[in-house]
Amino acid sequence: MTLPVDLRRLPGRWWPRRRPLRAVHANAIIHDDPSPRARLLGRGTRLTIKPLLRVVPIHDRMFARLRSMERYKPRVPNEGITSESIDLGGVRGERMEPADGRTSDVTILYFHGGGFFTGSVESHRSMCERLVLETGGVLLSVDYVLLPEGTVADAVDDAITAYEALLQVVDHPDKIVVGGDSAGGYLTMKVGELATRRRLQPPAGLIGFSPLLSLDPERTDKNVVRVSPMRDAYLPISRVATMRELWLPEGAVIEGFASPLHASAYIQSPVHLVAVEDEMLRPEVEAFALLLTDKGVDVETHLWRGQLHAFVSFVDIVPDAALALTLAAEFARRCVGEQPEQTVVDASADEEDLSGHLAG
Repeated sequence: MTLPVDLRRLPGRWWPRRRPLRAVHANAIIHDDPSPRARLLGRGTRLTIKPLLRVVPIHDRMFARLRSMERYKPRVPNEGITSESIDLGGVRGERMEPADGRTSDVTILYFHGGGFFTGSVESHRSMCERLVLETGGVLLSVDYVLLPEGTVADAVDDAITAYEALLQVVDHPDKIVVGGDSAGGYLTMKVGELATRRRLQPPAGLIGFSPLLSLDPERTDKNVVRVSPMRDAYLPISRVATMRELWLPEGAVIEGFASPLHASAYIQSPVHLVAVEDEMLRPEVEAFALLLTDKGVDVETHLWRGQLHAFVSFVDIVPDAALALTLAAEFARRCVGEQPEQTVVDASADEEDLSGHLAG
């Protein structure tokens, strides 16, 4: 099933071309032509949200206020989607599928982003519905535990518990694709790792939109190449250390590696990675892609210019997000042995044939 929108060409450029977007991963797909809406959203965020996040206190009351704001987000029912609440081994979530019946065997297990302290099924509903419509399959969106009720270790437990439970009830356990954005991308790669460690059926594919791949992404002394300065549009790098103390307080233990970046040896599934040119998480995304490629894992890497971190969650606002989700949906269908009903191409995209490497 495809959407009645022509995504083959994004709106034309209206600003001078800057230097070409560089990549460190061989054959990375470069999306170098952001839409006017994406540019405006990025500039507005830099001027408003980022300054606020630099000074807002980080404590339990702040987390509660942010979550309360999600209740006031206008909800426009999508008549093309049916949904119901689910329970996956004690982890709550929502199951979505096309109203006129699924046309694909793919099942997507999705983990929303939000820094482990905000986000929900509601905040990411539009993008999840888009993935359902684009794949024609079923999507299960997971409400894993957030701060302050639980740590990152608890969220990892919820993620692998939900995956194990899904394996028991889905018709095709070999056709589950796991995906997530930002913090949800962290959980996605942890599921890939822990499925191997626990000798479970591995996911058919893994999708990470601006995935968090370590709990110290702000550090610059790591063995990764940085070809663009870190000028994240709304994530203040200076606040990460404070968040890390809450993510993993003393006594909390994450099963396996604390950083998925170190777990490439345990990843068996094909991986689809998306990163933004100057976001804080990009260097580790590219390093992860290189590590996986070196181990023979199929990796598809997309780098986007002029977008916000985890911009796919803004699918109702920017056409670039719709295109990124379409490309991810095509990947998901290929992972389960199905061809996309209609291949969509970004006319401005280029492939970088570079010899990728880690910094020595």
